[in-house]
Amino acid sequence: MKKEIKYLITKLNNDDLDEDDIRKINDLMFNFYGKISSPDLILVLASSSIKRIEKALELKEKYPLKILISGANYLKKDKMYEFEKYYIYALSHGLNKDDLIIEAKSHNTLENIINSLKIIKDNYHNIIVVSSSQHLLRVKLTLEKELKKRKITNINFYLVPSYATLVPKDTWYKEEKAKEIIKGELERLIKYRLIK
Repeated sequence: MKKEIKYLITKLNNDDLDEDDIRKINDLMFNFYGKISSPDLILVLASSSIKRIEKALELKEKYPLKILISGANYLKKDKMYEFEKYYIYALSHGLNKDDLIIEAKSHNTLENIINSLKIIKDNYHNIIVVSSSQHLLRVKLTLEKELKKRKITNINFYLVPSYATLVPKDTWYKEEKAKEIIKGELERLIKYRLIK
């Protein structure tokens, strides 16, 4: 898989994607979401965009579960932390404090997973994980790696994308910014040793 990812990065660098390359990237980045069965928690990885918390709130309407908000980066533009932005948004859209769990130590995907697992480990077993569509492959591989490393076998996770406006699922390859974001995600899979 590492060899194929490197090949796709080269094609992105050279702006030389063909239809087969686009299909491979789409299969990698956007087509691995399974059917949700008996979830008991929604985990949302916070960011500057509210798309992810919007998706978590949409899911909460279908599955009346607590939402765990993970993310502690400071958002200069908003003058608050990621978790604060999501917390305030959730409260302003009808949730109450008891509906929310805050994880306010994480500054990257790995920390999101490690710190959230500390909360999840003994209390929840079927987790819906919400993040941007292009980020979910890295989330999935990080989760699998950390569950294996910690020998946790009683947690299932279901990945649900919030589609980012910067990376439209069907037309990302036509936009330079979107291609850069996809390339960055593929490069991180290698950099963080998430693939072999």
